[in-house]
Amino acid sequence: MENEEDKARSSCRSENIDRLSDLPDSIIHKILSLVDLRCAVQTSVLSKRWRFLWTSLTDLNFNGTCMDFTNFVTFNRFVSRVLSTREDSNVYKIQLYSTWSPHHSLLDMVIKYAVSHHIQNMVINYGHSTIRSFSLPPAFLTCQSLKTLQLSGFNFKALGFALPNLISLSLSHCSFTNPSDFDDPFASCLKLKNLSLRSCSFLSSKVLKISGLQLLNLEIVGLGYMNLAGLLYRIDIFAPKLISFVYKLSHVVDFSGLHLPSLNIARVHVCTKQDKKKEAYLGLINMFKGLGNAQSVMLHSQTIEVLGSFPGLLEQEPSPFKRLKSLQVAPNNKPFVPPHVMTYLLGGTPLAETIYADYL
Repeated sequence: MENEEDKARSSCRSENIDRLSDLPDSIIHKILSLVDLRCAVQTSVLSKRWRFLWTSLTDLNFNGTCMDFTNFVTFNRFVSRVLSTREDSNVYKIQLYSTWSPHHSLLDMVIKYAVSHHIQNMVINYGHSTIRSFSLPPAFLTCQSLKTLQLSGFNFKALGFALPNLISLSLSHCSFTNPSDFDDPFASCLKLKNLSLRSCSFLSSKVLKISGLQLLNLEIVGLGYMNLAGLLYRIDIFAPKLISFVYKLSHVVDFSGLHLPSLNIARVHVCTKQDKKKEAYLGLINMFKGLGNAQSVMLHSQTIEVLGSFPGLLEQEPSPFKRLKSLQVAPNNKPFVPPHVMTYLLGGTPLAETIYADYL
């Protein structure tokens, strides 16, 4: 017997209902922003309903494997046509993806357009193995209009972003090479509130400084921690308004300079090899001193394992947390926390709640 869902499908087929075309423009624009711009343009042949939808896109997705512009004039003309029907000519986001070949000319044109047309949001992903020889021009790294920026696969030979209106910065598989021993690459981003560093390498820094007077959220996931001399460097963080700190690595660097008086949430996932556990243990103890203001601490069970590996040493350490309200341990398949670890974590706040979760 035909159920209600089958009846609905049969009814749509019999009545030739085009449910996709019936969607609001805003939803169709969102769909088109997820595909290459050339494909979005090709939808104009579908019907009268679709003929001009692509010309009012606010998020432009350039896939370097598909788009081919001979020069900036043709590129500018094409993008201008996309924006020709809009009262507000500003693009909300430009996305550029290319995972197989460094289309430098296309990247040059996208960056030139972004700077000259005051683009506010950009995503440039070239794949972490393809763009090592390309450096972003100074005009882009000092762009006045950018508010959110996501970059993947770039090599920065000169440290420093001077983006005065930038609010969110996400860097993935980026490397930094600079002869300076004391680098503070984000200090000139005075409005920066969100910073994410994922699998980034600071290859020549002995001390990496992260300063942000307005910084609220900081994420460090995967980090090239060895400088060119093979030394383990230090990370100093000065962020008086920071609320959330996320750290996920297979090792711990030296966090002896942390100034995080407003910290609310700290998530730490450290896993390490057996012969590196002493080094990781000492690093965690040092890090937790800097995270002592956190009210909610979330630890992976592997982090608990590292802390519990040296009971004689841990029992001599005072509890670093003075405002702790909740301790979360994940995953829940290893819920047991050794008593000496629990004493270390909760000794300063015995009324804090302990939660065992399925994920961190």
